[in-house]
Amino acid sequence: MDYNKFEDRISDWIENSMDIKERNEFEKFLKDNPQYQTKIDSVRTAIAAMNSAPTLKVSENFEKNLNNKINALNKSDKSTSGIFGFSRQNFVYLTLSVMCIFMLSAYLLQPTDSAYLVADEDTSIEEVNSEDQTTPEIKDIDILNDVNGSFVTDKD
Repeated sequence: MDYNKFEDRISDWIENSMDIKERNEFEKFLKDNPQYQTKIDSVRTAIAAMNSAPTLKVSENFEKNLNNKINALNKSDKSTSGIFGFSRQNFVYLTLSVMCIFMLSAYLLQPTDSAYLVADEDTSIEEVNSEDQTTPEIKDIDILNDVNGSFVTDKD
């Protein structure tokens, strides 16, 4: 017998509700392991305290009233538990997901022939300055700004 089985059967042994074979096995285990006698004494004390405790008297309708109150609490919890049957946290996640899908769809379904200026479009200076002919062209500028910020000249 192992210790867990021993603990499970202590109260049965104290109350003498075991058959002969189980009782002999239990007593042999206790004889081989005398350190567990304190466990038996503590369980025996707990059983005696429970048996000597005063009994409570309740009304005949106590169980029925208790069940009715529990059911009423369960019903009120279900009605205020969330939005559209979702918990508040799941409703927030659902709302954010729908907003992301809507924004992504609006971006992907945007017309491509719109009149908006796009920064990546290559617009020549002649198109921009077609009305004003006094501005110099890019090839006439001596100093150009390099990508890393240093200045280079095209005279070299």
